[in-house]
Amino acid sequence: MERDEITMKKIISLGFDEARAEGEAQEKFATAKRMLALGKSLQDIMLITDLPMSKIQELQAEIKSA
Repeated sequence: MERDEITMKKIISLGFDEARAEGEAQEKFATAKRMLALGKSLQDIMLITDLPMSKIQELQAEIKSA
């Protein structure tokens, strides 16, 4: 029974870690979008958010096409 409890705790922990990572990623994208709207440079956005340049350029293209 103890082994089952440990396994369940690991599963719950992994789910929490994944959810937290997803939330952090969403916040980075939201920050990048706000910075793009303010006219900040792509380089600055990359440095501040730690997002790859390709993702920032995708966000920029989304904003321009909206």
